[in-house]
Amino acid sequence: MHIVTISEMKTLEAQAEQQYGLTSPILMQNAGKSAADLFEANLLPTYSLKGLKVLFLIGPGNNGGDGLVMAEHLKNAGALISLYHWKEQKLIVQGKHQQDQPVHELLTTQIKDADYIIDALLGTGRSRPLPDDMRALLALVKEERSRRESLGLVAIDLPTGLNADTGEVDPGSIAVDTTITLAYPKLGFFFFPGRDYIGDLEVGDIGLPDALEPSSHTEMITGQQVHKLLPERPLNSNKGTFGKVMLLCGSLPYPGSAFLAGNSAARVGAGLITLAVTEKMLPFYASSFHEATFAILPEEDAESFERAKALIEKLEGYKALLIGPGLGQSANTREVILQVLEHLRSLPDDKRPHLVIDADGLNNLSALERWWTLLPKDTVITPHPGEMGRLSEGIKVSGGNIERLELARKKAQEWQVNLLLKGSCTLIANPTGNTRINWWGNPALATAGTGDVLAGMISGFLAQGMSPFDAASAAVYLHTAAADLVNEHMNIERAGLLASDLLPYIPMSLVNTTYSEL
Repeated sequence: MHIVTISEMKTLEAQAEQQYGLTSPILMQNAGKSAADLFEANLLPTYSLKGLKVLFLIGPGNNGGDGLVMAEHLKNAGALISLYHWKEQKLIVQGKHQQDQPVHELLTTQIKDADYIIDALLGTGRSRPLPDDMRALLALVKEERSRRESLGLVAIDLPTGLNADTGEVDPGSIAVDTTITLAYPKLGFFFFPGRDYIGDLEVGDIGLPDALEPSSHTEMITGQQVHKLLPERPLNSNKGTFGKVMLLCGSLPYPGSAFLAGNSAARVGAGLITLAVTEKMLPFYASSFHEATFAILPEEDAESFERAKALIEKLEGYKALLIGPGLGQSANTREVILQVLEHLRSLPDDKRPHLVIDADGLNNLSALERWWTLLPKDTVITPHPGEMGRLSEGIKVSGGNIERLELARKKAQEWQVNLLLKGSCTLIANPTGNTRINWWGNPALATAGTGDVLAGMISGFLAQGMSPFDAASAAVYLHTAAADLVNEHMNIERAGLLASDLLPYIPMSLVNTTYSEL
């Protein structure tokens, strides 16, 4: 699903009118009807619209017009509708203009009485600070919500005061439970602080023809998209059909990394997993990961040439190679990585395994000048913000601000890699300028080892023939989906998840993409 800027959305609307006669009033009718349908769908089966008290805060522009259309549809379905027209300071309750008391008192009563409040004040077109009286209105809503958690808050297109391009928010903006955005998600939704104000995201249909597509090269990863990307599982197949993954991961201080990465590669469907480990490490993995095979390497204090040679001799026929999680950062290990990279660069495209570099693989590379020139074609790198900063020669990298998008795009092209920049809304950028962003986030994933699981998932998809950009995109989405399933099945809300908890839920996340609407 495309993600658009304010300018791109305006261009689409202008093209819709010029080329198809879809005027603003027509699009408004479509938008309001779609918003009403989505609102009702989210209520059911817990609540019914009949008798539900809904207060609309109506602004002077198109966003207010969308709200009025939505209100009419909800009224026809049985909801009890109140409308507060902010600019005129006019309150209408169930079709009657209220004038018997000061409007502030009447409005306060309606806010206290409402089951839901719909923010239809300002849409994407405004970037100036909010007027003081609008801030005061929103403050009343915020105060009531603090007293009454059951009060539902919904925004049409976006919460008032949120910048749709940058994610910045006005001091008067309020966080909502659900945002029903129109046509496409807006870029600012994916960056902080705006991301915290959106709540659940629904995308309404305004009736744009399929032939009208944004020029944007930025997409939100969706379940339907991932479902289409997943490799086929033909009946006439065997483990060789689904590829082999080699992992150069783990060391004495960090033995769990190779287990987590290898297990997750298998859980997404790779046919065979091989861990490249020393004889000293073998008992740990052989006793905990029974399905793995092993490439035995010389001990870590052996000559780097001997260690690299032992790995290279085993690589033929492997479709994916993961380097890095838990590997350590000794000079010897760095030399092994360099020699393996040199071998990979010498191979023809059809003989070279796809490469994923994560964690200590990246930390070792960051110590080298122009490290990206050492990588083979189509490499996937998966830095978190700290690792990205080291790879970028000390640039401070945000975990959630808009600046990280341009950095990811720029560096993916400069380094000629598929770059997965982790964060609250993880970004995937490829060398041609395409970008995908994962909407879903789960704070329970902020714990040791979950990155190893993600790197293994990418490797497992690569082994099955997915392109690097698609493999990284699918893995990011399913990684979060698996965490959500852990939350649900283990009754975890925000903390307490262990990386190993994800493993049995990865196959379930593959199935769930069929049913996901976003």
